[in-house]
Amino acid sequence: MSHAMALPTRVDDHASRVAEMSIRELIGALATTEERLRSVPNLVTFRGRLVANPERRLLLQQQRRVIGALRRRRAALRLPARRH
Repeated sequence: MSHAMALPTRVDDHASRVAEMSIRELIGALATTEERLRSVPNLVTFRGRLVANPERRLLLQQQRRVIGALRRRRAALRLPARRH
């Protein structure tokens, strides 16, 4: 396997504002992240050794953030509206 070591990159422009994203944006971010995960190799060559791809780890973190935000939104939508 002759893949070069991937340099750490920003996973997604929306990574820092996941909590502020709409449900539609979250679904789009999840689809984009999953598409990128499918194309990123699990292992890369670094200094002559196969190592876990750091870009994949960052993508998995982004995926977990987006899924967590979607779950929180779902839970919030299921709560009864508070009346004052």
